[in-house]
Amino acid sequence: MIPSRKFAAILVAASVWVVVVAIYLRAQPQGQSWNPTRTQNAAALEMDRDLVVLDPAHGGPDTGATLGDKVLEKDVTLAIAARLRATLTAAGFTVVSTRDADPAAPLTGDQRAEIANRVHALACIVLHATASGLGVHLYTSALQPPEEDSTANVPLTPRAAFVPVPWEQAQAGSVSQSLRLANDLSAALGKANLPVVAGREPVRPLDNLECPAVVLELAPLPVAGGDATPATDADYQQRVVATLTTALQAWRDHAAPNAAVAGSAATTDPAAQAAAEARTAAEAAGRAAARRAAAKAATEKPLTAPSNQAGGQGQSNDDKANSADKASPPSSSSDSGGQPAQTGGTP
Repeated sequence: MIPSRKFAAILVAASVWVVVVAIYLRAQPQGQSWNPTRTQNAAALEMDRDLVVLDPAHGGPDTGATLGDKVLEKDVTLAIAARLRATLTAAGFTVVSTRDADPAAPLTGDQRAEIANRVHALACIVLHATASGLGVHLYTSALQPPEEDSTANVPLTPRAAFVPVPWEQAQAGSVSQSLRLANDLSAALGKANLPVVAGREPVRPLDNLECPAVVLELAPLPVAGGDATPATDADYQQRVVATLTTALQAWRDHAAPNAAVAGSAATTDPAAQAAAEARTAAEAAGRAAARRAAAKAATEKPLTAPSNQAGGQGQSNDDKANSADKASPPSSSSDSGGQPAQTGGTP
Protein backbone atom coordinates (compact mmCIF):
# COMPACT_ATOMS: atom_id res chain seq x y z
CA MET A 1 0.00 0.00 0.00
CA ILE A 2 1.16 3.58 -0.66
CA PRO A 3 2.62 4.76 2.65
CA SER A 4 0.36 7.82 2.84
CA ARG A 5 -2.79 5.73 2.28
CA LYS A 6 -1.65 3.15 4.77
CA PHE A 7 -1.14 5.89 7.35
CA ALA A 8 -4.57 7.33 6.58
CA ALA A 9 -6.27 3.97 7.19
CA ILE A 10 -4.52 3.59 10.55
CA LEU A 11 -5.45 7.16 11.47
CA VAL A 12 -9.12 6.51 10.67
CA ALA A 13 -9.18 3.38 12.84
CA ALA A 14 -7.41 5.17 15.70
CA SER A 15 -9.90 8.02 15.53
CA VAL A 16 -12.80 5.60 15.74
CA TRP A 17 -11.28 3.98 18.82
CA VAL A 18 -10.99 7.39 20.50
CA VAL A 19 -14.71 7.85 19.87
CA VAL A 20 -15.35 4.43 21.44
CA VAL A 21 -13.54 5.45 24.61
CA ALA A 22 -15.43 8.74 24.78
CA ILE A 23 -18.80 7.03 24.39
CA TYR A 24 -17.93 4.46 27.04
CA LEU A 25 -16.87 7.18 29.46
CA ARG A 26 -20.16 9.00 29.00
CA ALA A 27 -22.07 5.78 29.64
CA GLN A 28 -20.36 5.20 32.97
CA PRO A 29 -22.36 5.99 36.13
CA GLN A 30 -21.58 9.45 37.48
CA GLY A 31 -18.48 9.47 39.65
CA GLN A 32 -17.01 6.29 38.14
CA SER A 33 -13.93 6.34 35.96
CA TRP A 34 -13.36 3.93 33.13
CA ASN A 35 -11.42 0.92 34.27
CA PRO A 36 -11.18 -2.10 31.94
CA THR A 37 -10.81 -4.43 34.93
CA ARG A 38 -14.36 -3.53 35.99
CA THR A 39 -15.78 -5.18 32.89
CA GLN A 40 -17.86 -8.21 33.83
CA ASN A 41 -15.73 -11.32 33.75
CA ALA A 42 -17.67 -14.40 32.61
CA ALA A 43 -15.47 -16.64 34.74
CA ALA A 44 -16.50 -14.73 37.87
CA LEU A 45 -20.13 -15.58 37.21
CA GLU A 46 -19.38 -19.22 36.60
CA MET A 47 -20.62 -21.60 39.28
CA ASP A 48 -21.28 -25.31 39.23
CA ARG A 49 -24.50 -25.55 41.23
CA ASP A 50 -24.16 -29.33 41.51
CA LEU A 51 -20.60 -29.42 42.83
CA VAL A 52 -19.41 -29.47 46.43
CA VAL A 53 -15.79 -29.45 47.60
CA LEU A 54 -14.86 -31.45 50.70
CA ASP A 55 -11.57 -30.81 52.49
CA PRO A 56 -10.83 -33.43 55.17
CA ALA A 57 -8.24 -31.62 57.26
CA HIS A 58 -4.83 -33.03 58.17
CA GLY A 59 -3.32 -36.22 56.75
CA GLY A 60 0.01 -38.01 56.55
CA PRO A 61 2.43 -36.87 59.26
CA ASP A 62 -0.02 -34.12 60.17
CA THR A 63 -2.26 -36.21 62.42
CA GLY A 64 -4.29 -33.38 63.92
CA ALA A 65 -5.78 -33.82 67.40
CA THR A 66 -6.06 -37.10 69.31
CA LEU A 67 -9.72 -37.90 69.94
CA GLY A 68 -9.28 -41.04 72.00
CA ASP A 69 -7.07 -44.04 72.43
CA LYS A 70 -5.02 -44.00 69.21
CA VAL A 71 -7.87 -42.23 67.36
CA LEU A 72 -6.45 -39.47 65.21
CA GLU A 73 -8.31 -36.49 63.82
CA LYS A 74 -6.95 -37.10 60.32
CA ASP A 75 -8.74 -40.47 60.25
CA VAL A 76 -12.01 -39.09 61.62
CA THR A 77 -12.17 -36.26 59.08
CA LEU A 78 -11.53 -38.75 56.29
CA ALA A 79 -14.36 -40.99 57.56
CA ILE A 80 -16.78 -38.04 57.74
CA ALA A 81 -15.80 -36.99 54.21
CA ALA A 82 -16.48 -40.50 52.90
CA ARG A 83 -19.95 -40.53 54.47
CA LEU A 84 -20.73 -37.04 53.20
CA ARG A 85 -19.53 -37.89 49.70
CA ALA A 86 -21.88 -40.88 49.61
CA THR A 87 -24.96 -38.93 50.70
CA LEU A 88 -24.19 -35.95 48.44
CA THR A 89 -23.63 -38.20 45.42
CA ALA A 90 -26.94 -39.95 46.09
CA ALA A 91 -28.58 -36.50 46.15
CA GLY A 92 -27.24 -35.68 42.70
CA PHE A 93 -24.15 -33.68 43.63
CA THR A 94 -20.68 -34.04 42.20
CA VAL A 95 -18.07 -34.11 44.94
CA VAL A 96 -14.45 -33.02 44.69
CA SER A 97 -12.31 -33.98 47.67
CA THR A 98 -8.83 -32.72 48.49
CA ARG A 99 -7.95 -36.23 49.66
CA ASP A 100 -9.58 -39.66 49.62
CA ALA A 101 -6.84 -41.49 51.52
CA ASP A 102 -4.03 -40.83 53.98
CA PRO A 103 -1.11 -39.68 51.79
CA ALA A 104 2.49 -39.92 52.86
CA ALA A 105 3.03 -36.35 51.68
CA PRO A 106 -0.16 -34.37 52.35
CA LEU A 107 -1.13 -31.29 50.36
CA THR A 108 -0.38 -27.89 51.83
CA GLY A 109 -3.19 -25.52 52.73
CA ASP A 110 -2.45 -23.48 49.62
CA GLN A 111 -2.66 -26.56 47.40
CA ARG A 112 -5.97 -27.56 48.95
CA ALA A 113 -7.34 -24.09 48.29
CA GLU A 114 -6.17 -24.22 44.68
CA ILE A 115 -8.07 -27.46 44.12
CA ALA A 116 -11.25 -25.84 45.42
CA ASN A 117 -10.79 -22.58 43.54
CA ARG A 118 -10.44 -24.29 40.18
CA VAL A 119 -13.93 -25.80 40.17
CA HIS A 120 -16.23 -22.86 41.13
CA ALA A 121 -18.20 -24.95 43.63
CA LEU A 122 -21.61 -24.29 45.10
CA ALA A 123 -20.06 -24.79 48.55
CA CYS A 124 -16.71 -25.71 50.10
CA ILE A 125 -16.67 -27.54 53.43
CA VAL A 126 -13.49 -27.96 55.48
CA LEU A 127 -13.82 -30.87 57.92
CA HIS A 128 -12.31 -31.08 61.40
CA ALA A 129 -13.03 -33.13 64.53
CA THR A 130 -12.34 -32.60 68.21
CA ALA A 131 -12.78 -34.24 71.60
CA SER A 132 -13.46 -30.92 73.33
CA GLY A 133 -16.63 -28.88 73.30
CA LEU A 134 -20.07 -30.15 72.35
CA GLY A 135 -22.11 -30.44 69.16
CA VAL A 136 -21.25 -29.22 65.70
CA HIS A 137 -18.93 -26.23 65.42
CA LEU A 138 -19.36 -24.07 62.32
CA TYR A 139 -16.80 -21.42 61.45
CA THR A 140 -16.66 -18.85 58.68
CA SER A 141 -13.82 -16.54 57.72
CA ALA A 142 -13.13 -13.52 59.92
CA LEU A 143 -12.43 -11.41 56.82
CA GLN A 144 -14.76 -8.50 56.13
CA PRO A 145 -16.69 -8.49 52.84
CA PRO A 146 -15.97 -5.80 50.24
CA GLU A 147 -18.02 -2.66 50.69
CA GLU A 148 -20.12 -3.32 47.59
CA ASP A 149 -21.12 -6.76 48.91
CA SER A 150 -21.85 -5.80 52.54
CA THR A 151 -25.52 -5.09 51.88
CA ALA A 152 -26.11 -7.98 49.51
CA ASN A 153 -29.61 -9.36 49.93
CA VAL A 154 -29.19 -12.56 47.94
CA PRO A 155 -27.25 -15.66 48.98
CA LEU A 156 -24.97 -15.62 45.96
CA THR A 157 -24.00 -12.43 44.13
CA PRO A 158 -21.66 -12.35 41.13
CA ARG A 159 -18.32 -10.66 41.46
CA ALA A 160 -18.60 -7.64 39.19
CA ALA A 161 -15.11 -7.71 37.71
CA PHE A 162 -11.71 -9.30 37.81
CA VAL A 163 -9.67 -7.39 40.36
CA PRO A 164 -6.46 -8.96 41.74
CA VAL A 165 -6.66 -9.60 45.48
CA PRO A 166 -4.08 -10.81 47.99
CA TRP A 167 -4.06 -14.57 48.44
CA GLU A 168 -4.81 -14.28 52.15
CA GLN A 169 -7.95 -12.25 51.38
CA ALA A 170 -9.37 -14.43 48.62
CA GLN A 171 -12.41 -15.35 50.72
CA ALA A 172 -13.38 -11.71 51.29
CA GLY A 173 -15.51 -11.59 48.14
CA SER A 174 -17.48 -14.65 49.27
CA VAL A 175 -17.83 -13.89 52.99
CA SER A 176 -21.43 -12.68 52.66
CA GLN A 177 -22.41 -15.92 50.91
CA SER A 178 -20.43 -18.00 53.41
CA LEU A 179 -22.28 -16.42 56.33
CA ARG A 180 -25.62 -17.21 54.68
CA LEU A 181 -24.51 -20.78 54.01
CA ALA A 182 -23.45 -21.17 57.65
CA ASN A 183 -26.82 -19.82 58.80
CA ASP A 184 -28.65 -22.31 56.58
CA LEU A 185 -26.55 -25.20 57.86
CA SER A 186 -27.01 -24.08 61.47
CA ALA A 187 -30.78 -23.90 61.06
CA ALA A 188 -30.94 -27.38 59.54
CA LEU A 189 -28.76 -28.89 62.27
CA GLY A 190 -30.86 -27.22 64.96
CA LYS A 191 -34.05 -28.68 63.50
CA ALA A 192 -32.39 -32.11 63.64
CA ASN A 193 -31.69 -31.63 67.38
CA LEU A 194 -27.97 -31.33 66.76
CA PRO A 195 -26.56 -28.46 68.84
CA VAL A 196 -24.49 -25.91 66.92
CA VAL A 197 -21.79 -23.47 67.96
CA ALA A 198 -21.03 -20.82 65.31
CA GLY A 199 -18.11 -18.44 65.06
CA ARG A 200 -15.68 -16.67 62.75
CA GLU A 201 -12.09 -17.81 62.78
CA PRO A 202 -9.03 -17.56 60.47
CA VAL A 203 -8.87 -21.34 59.94
CA ARG A 204 -6.71 -22.33 56.98
CA PRO A 205 -7.39 -22.64 54.14
CA LEU A 206 -10.68 -20.79 54.70
CA ASP A 207 -9.31 -17.32 53.88
CA ASN A 208 -7.89 -18.61 50.58
CA LEU A 209 -11.14 -20.04 49.20
CA GLU A 210 -13.15 -18.27 46.50
CA CYS A 211 -16.46 -20.04 47.11
CA PRO A 212 -19.11 -20.02 49.85
CA ALA A 213 -17.09 -21.85 52.49
CA VAL A 214 -17.42 -23.06 56.07
CA VAL A 215 -15.37 -25.10 58.50
CA LEU A 216 -17.34 -27.89 60.17
CA GLU A 217 -15.73 -29.32 63.30
CA LEU A 218 -17.48 -32.31 64.82
CA ALA A 219 -17.37 -32.38 68.65
CA PRO A 220 -19.03 -34.87 71.05
CA LEU A 221 -22.84 -34.90 71.05
CA PRO A 222 -24.34 -34.21 74.50
CA VAL A 223 -26.75 -36.85 75.79
CA ALA A 224 -29.22 -36.05 78.54
CA GLY A 225 -28.40 -38.06 81.66
CA GLY A 226 -25.50 -39.87 80.05
CA ASP A 227 -22.05 -39.58 78.58
CA ALA A 228 -21.61 -37.51 75.43
CA THR A 229 -21.44 -39.40 72.16
CA PRO A 230 -17.93 -39.06 70.72
CA ALA A 231 -17.27 -37.61 67.28
CA THR A 232 -16.04 -41.03 66.22
CA ASP A 233 -19.51 -42.57 66.58
CA ALA A 234 -20.74 -43.79 63.18
CA ASP A 235 -24.45 -43.10 63.85
CA TYR A 236 -23.69 -39.59 65.04
CA GLN A 237 -21.61 -38.89 61.96
CA GLN A 238 -24.38 -40.22 59.72
CA ARG A 239 -26.99 -37.96 61.35
CA VAL A 240 -24.78 -34.95 60.73
CA VAL A 241 -23.97 -35.74 57.09
CA ALA A 242 -27.63 -36.54 56.29
CA THR A 243 -28.67 -33.16 57.71
CA LEU A 244 -25.89 -31.35 55.83
CA THR A 245 -26.94 -33.00 52.57
CA THR A 246 -30.54 -31.86 52.98
CA ALA A 247 -29.39 -28.34 53.80
CA LEU A 248 -27.08 -28.23 50.77
CA GLN A 249 -29.94 -29.34 48.53
CA ALA A 250 -31.97 -26.37 49.77
CA TRP A 251 -28.94 -24.11 49.33
CA ARG A 252 -28.56 -25.30 45.74
CA ASP A 253 -32.23 -24.69 44.98
CA HIS A 254 -32.41 -21.11 46.23
CA ALA A 255 -28.80 -19.91 45.90
CA ALA A 256 -28.00 -20.79 42.29
CA PRO A 257 -31.10 -19.17 40.72
CA ASN A 258 -30.41 -15.94 42.62
CA ALA A 259 -26.87 -15.94 41.26
CA ALA A 260 -28.21 -16.29 37.74
CA VAL A 261 -30.71 -13.48 38.27
CA ALA A 262 -28.05 -11.22 39.71
CA GLY A 263 -25.75 -11.99 36.80
CA SER A 264 -28.53 -11.21 34.34
CA ALA A 265 -29.26 -7.90 36.04
CA ALA A 266 -25.59 -6.97 35.86
CA THR A 267 -25.45 -7.60 32.13
CA THR A 268 -28.64 -5.61 31.47
CA ASP A 269 -27.55 -2.46 33.30
CA PRO A 270 -28.58 0.39 30.91
CA ALA A 271 -25.28 2.25 31.08
CA ALA A 272 -23.17 -0.87 30.61
CA GLN A 273 -25.42 -2.12 27.83
CA ALA A 274 -25.29 1.24 25.98
CA ALA A 275 -21.52 1.34 26.27
CA ALA A 276 -21.19 -2.21 24.98
CA GLU A 277 -23.46 -1.53 22.00
CA ALA A 278 -21.63 1.69 21.15
CA ARG A 279 -18.27 -0.03 21.42
CA THR A 280 -19.36 -2.89 19.17
CA ALA A 281 -20.74 -0.52 16.52
CA ALA A 282 -17.68 1.71 16.56
CA GLU A 283 -15.31 -1.22 16.28
CA ALA A 284 -17.25 -2.57 13.33
CA ALA A 285 -17.11 0.85 11.65
CA GLY A 286 -13.37 1.08 12.24
CA ARG A 287 -12.74 -2.33 10.70
CA ALA A 288 -14.95 -1.50 7.73
CA ALA A 289 -13.08 1.77 7.15
CA ALA A 290 -9.77 -0.03 7.23
CA ARG A 291 -11.01 -2.65 4.76
CA ARG A 292 -12.32 0.04 2.38
CA ALA A 293 -9.01 1.90 2.49
CA ALA A 294 -7.11 -1.29 1.76
CA ALA A 295 -9.46 -2.25 -1.10
CA LYS A 296 -9.22 1.22 -2.68
CA ALA A 297 -5.45 1.17 -2.54
CA ALA A 298 -5.41 -2.29 -4.12
CA THR A 299 -7.23 -1.00 -7.26
CA GLU A 300 -4.69 1.78 -7.84
CA LYS A 301 -1.32 1.31 -9.48
CA PRO A 302 1.39 1.19 -6.82
CA LEU A 303 4.55 3.21 -7.03
CA THR A 304 7.07 1.66 -9.40
CA ALA A 305 9.85 0.09 -7.46
CA PRO A 306 13.41 0.82 -8.60
CA SER A 307 14.77 -1.91 -10.79
CA ASN A 308 17.60 -2.61 -8.38
CA GLN A 309 15.19 -3.49 -5.54
CA ALA A 310 14.09 -7.03 -6.18
CA GLY A 311 10.87 -8.03 -4.48
CA GLY A 312 9.55 -4.45 -4.24
CA GLN A 313 6.18 -5.45 -5.77
CA GLY A 314 5.92 -8.43 -3.45
CA GLN A 315 6.43 -6.18 -0.44
CA SER A 316 3.60 -3.90 -1.64
CA ASN A 317 1.26 -6.88 -1.89
CA ASP A 318 2.20 -8.00 1.61
CA ASP A 319 1.33 -4.54 2.91
CA LYS A 320 -2.10 -4.74 1.28
CA ALA A 321 -2.82 -8.16 2.75
CA ASN A 322 -1.89 -7.10 6.27
CA SER A 323 -3.28 -3.57 6.27
CA ALA A 324 -6.69 -4.47 7.71
CA ASP A 325 -5.16 -6.37 10.63
CA LYS A 326 -2.72 -3.58 11.42
CA ALA A 327 -5.39 -0.90 11.16
CA SER A 328 -8.10 -2.70 13.13
CA PRO A 329 -8.70 -1.48 16.69
CA PRO A 330 -8.38 -3.88 19.59
CA SER A 331 -11.30 -6.31 19.87
CA SER A 332 -13.81 -5.89 22.65
CA SER A 333 -12.68 -9.15 24.22
CA SER A 334 -9.45 -7.49 25.33
CA ASP A 335 -11.40 -5.12 27.56
CA SER A 336 -12.33 -7.88 29.95
CA GLY A 337 -8.72 -8.73 30.51
CA GLY A 338 -9.02 -12.20 28.97
CA GLN A 339 -8.54 -15.07 31.32
CA PRO A 340 -7.31 -13.52 34.55
CA ALA A 341 -4.07 -14.38 36.23
CA GLN A 342 -4.36 -16.28 39.44
CA THR A 343 -6.23 -14.36 42.10
CA GLY A 344 -6.87 -15.94 45.37
CA GLY A 345 -5.71 -19.24 43.89
CA THR A 346 -7.91 -19.24 40.83
CA PRO A 347 -5.71 -20.07 37.91
